[in-house]
Amino acid sequence: MTRIILATNASHDMATEYLESWFQKTVDIAKQQKDTIIFELSKTHANKIEFEELIEKEKPQLIIFNGHGGSDVVCGYEYNILVKCPENHAVLKGKIVHALSCDSGKTLGPECIKIGTLAYLGYNDEFKLTTFGKNTNEEQLADDIAGFFLDPAFEAINSLVEGKTAKESFDRSQKMHKENLMILLASPDPTYNTSVASRLFHNLCHQVCLGDQSASF
Repeated sequence: MTRIILATNASHDMATEYLESWFQKTVDIAKQQKDTIIFELSKTHANKIEFEELIEKEKPQLIIFNGHGGSDVVCGYEYNILVKCPENHAVLKGKIVHALSCDSGKTLGPECIKIGTLAYLGYNDEFKLTTFGKNTNEEQLADDIAGFFLDPAFEAINSLVEGKTAKESFDRSQKMHKENLMILLASPDPTYNTSVASRLFHNLCHQVCLGDQSASF
């Protein structure tokens, strides 16, 4: 059976542009997987109409959101609402979902599990990100401080794409969060071992893996 991935990349401000830059690594990993197709809705295409149409047409088993969000919502381009509870979260029924967006693991995630979403990985509070404010894709990928935050976050996404279970993907991400945190705490730079470390620790504490821990793509 062909494995179908649907990903949305809001990519309308610096934070979401960084997410899209990192997502290209995920695309490369997906292309290496057998019988796997990835559909990406980026920028203006990350809107509710195209999102729901693609779900209906292609029936993806794995959905990846990269954008802003709230406790009951995930957003696309310029805060266009893609999924909101209780309006249309039923579109995620039977899916494995990863939402790299603030807060959506607080209400939307649990409600999705109640209506049959297989697994929901994300964050139940703000996803904190520190960068050097680079502009091009290459510069963003080379941004070391952003890597402390995005490498662990995308470890969960990439693990799901590789076919790891929800629990395995979560654990791998948590492990990398902790490894990066130790590097920051050991740094002689007071900015790194205080404010940057505390922001990464926040992400570590608020990452969630809901639903069937054995679910895999």
